[in-house]
Amino acid sequence: MWTGLLLLVTLAAGEPLEDARESFAAGRYTEAEQQALQAAPSGAALYLVGLARFRTGRPAEALEALDAAGRAPDAPEPDAWNFNRGACLYALGRFAEAEEAFARVRADAPLARVAWINAGFAAFDAGAPERAARWAERAAPGASSEEALQVEELRALLAPAVNEGDEAWRQGLASFDAGRFDEARAHFLHAATRQPDSGRARLMAGASAWRLGFRTEAREDLTAALALTLSPLDRQTAHQYLDLLSYGLRSNGPGFWASASVGPGFDSNVLQVGVAARDVSGANADVVTASAFAEASVGVTARFRLSDGLIAALSYGGSQRAYSEASVRDYSLQLHRATAAVEWEAARRVRVGLLAGGDIFFTGLEDFRGLQASVNANAWLAWDETEHTSTRLDLGVTGKDGLGEEFAYLTGPRLDATLSQEWRLGLANVTAWYRYRQDRIGTLEQVYTSDDGTLASQTYVIPFGFTGHAVGASGRWQPLPWLTASLDADVEWRRYQEDNSLRVVTTGGATETWNARRRHDTRFVLGPNVSARLSSHLRLTARYELLVNRSNIDMRLTDDDPAACESAEHLCHAYDATNGNYEKHGVMLQLEAVW
Repeated sequence: MWTGLLLLVTLAAGEPLEDARESFAAGRYTEAEQQALQAAPSGAALYLVGLARFRTGRPAEALEALDAAGRAPDAPEPDAWNFNRGACLYALGRFAEAEEAFARVRADAPLARVAWINAGFAAFDAGAPERAARWAERAAPGASSEEALQVEELRALLAPAVNEGDEAWRQGLASFDAGRFDEARAHFLHAATRQPDSGRARLMAGASAWRLGFRTEAREDLTAALALTLSPLDRQTAHQYLDLLSYGLRSNGPGFWASASVGPGFDSNVLQVGVAARDVSGANADVVTASAFAEASVGVTARFRLSDGLIAALSYGGSQRAYSEASVRDYSLQLHRATAAVEWEAARRVRVGLLAGGDIFFTGLEDFRGLQASVNANAWLAWDETEHTSTRLDLGVTGKDGLGEEFAYLTGPRLDATLSQEWRLGLANVTAWYRYRQDRIGTLEQVYTSDDGTLASQTYVIPFGFTGHAVGASGRWQPLPWLTASLDADVEWRRYQEDNSLRVVTTGGATETWNARRRHDTRFVLGPNVSARLSSHLRLTARYELLVNRSNIDMRLTDDDPAACESAEHLCHAYDATNGNYEKHGVMLQLEAVW
């Protein structure tokens, strides 16, 4: 069994082969072959001819071209060349020679482990199971999830113990190795009836069902296998298949991931940053701010399997956004976030999870200082009704603390309850949700100096705590293996928990409350993203976000009765604290590296 011809086409740049390379990338292999043959003779041209011939089902002619490319003065890079020769030799049934070609791939090459696995299959088909076993042992340490599954398929061919005398088991392995997974599943299920105490046949039946896309049957077989006798390595393989069939934390399996990103962006309304609205009084109501920015971030995530149905995850993320305009640099924001989560498969199709974490925000550049710290706890209950739908309820509580007297108004608790429904539709995922939120942070009192000689002082009283109802939807579509598009949209209705007002002290010493008005906002957020995978470790993402806020608090609004400003309550928009009707546009281009 072999994994296919490697498409690491390391061709030298140059006009004569440009059309051939483009045709090959587009899947027009016959056209690519002709264009490469018409180019000037070179190792690169012959190499591309060999690749194209293999793709059109002519391994003998492909091998001839590859051998000619290897003798050329500008011979191809040896690791990919040897790998591709091995693939041709395997397709021709020359298994011993194929093993030798795969073995020539250097140990430090990116494709070395796949070459070792293929060498094992070639050795087995050449009648040398001992050598095949050595290749499997060499490839197993450090293998990725996909590579580990291939190693187990090779080991299954070599397994002599439980099912050695069982003809159904042997037929199942032969069918599996040949890619006839429907036949393989039938043979393995028959073998399982012959060996009811052994889980290996049920494991391979589940592996066959997974290859056929029968997710429900695969899950049943693999779960049954785990309840039977399995070797530690077979048990690990069963878990890996179940990870591929699962949702939530388990879907990515155990492992460690790290990422780093950097990119430029533009914010059309920096003052509306949400968490640090420090200067919202009428003094700056007409100021329009826009600025370019640069943002960098890092993140690490580790997932652990604690038991058959228990997965834990630890993560940390940090980011820094720096605005370029001097007038808004103090709104530059730095965030650090750490979380610990655990999810338990409490019953078939039912998941229960807990998460605890903390955030800390800093603001400013030259005047860098703490803004807000918070700790949070979340619990969720998810029901995967079918292979295509899941319903989830999330409950969360957060305690916030504004760091320093300047940001004391950002102190208080937040309560969240979110109900969501997910649909998995092949290449697309769609989630719709409803959220109830109480954000009980404090009130900002901001002194505003005016030229009114009848007043000794004016102080805006601006509550930030609110109760909100929100509905939204998010979608993710992957039309190509390297291209992903997503769209998030939501609408939130906020009603603030206390009145906005203007507290004045007259020159006579009297204190009065003007313009007491309960604020209510409607917020609309739209965020499309497009992400392209440039390589196995690099991803380029373009982001856009639109925020539209509509409010009954806006000092630019006019009143039906102009005389309202002269009444005892002075209830008119001229005394509002800020401009609550605004739009905010943000764009960003992000280059991310993931390991």
